[in-house]
Amino acid sequence: MSINGSALKVVKGWAVASLFRKPLNFIQRKKLMKHSGLILISLMASHAAFAAGGDLLAAQDSTVTDTFGHGSSLEKYFYYAEIIMALFAYIRSRSPMVFVGLVMVIIFTRIGFGLAG
Repeated sequence: MSINGSALKVVKGWAVASLFRKPLNFIQRKKLMKHSGLILISLMASHAAFAAGGDLLAAQDSTVTDTFGHGSSLEKYFYYAEIIMALFAYIRSRSPMVFVGLVMVIIFTRIGFGLAG
């Protein structure tokens, strides 16, 4: 079903972008994949910076541990926020199971901050 408009002859159900470009056939798609793979392999083989194994952030380990590690002030603020949110959830739902969820979240936070530090 064709609709004649003032700008283009449009076939109903087609996207506008499909009117301005032809889709790639199988051979063109295969060539594109082959050439893009060759370009990526040549870039990785030619630049040693992609394969360097030095840790650029090793000097920041103590800062990250002090900020996000176990015993940091951020961990304390997370615990306070979790307790306040659990109280609001308890007031809203009147279910003591909220406090079981609080304990589970505190354990998860403890593990997360232990891994970060």
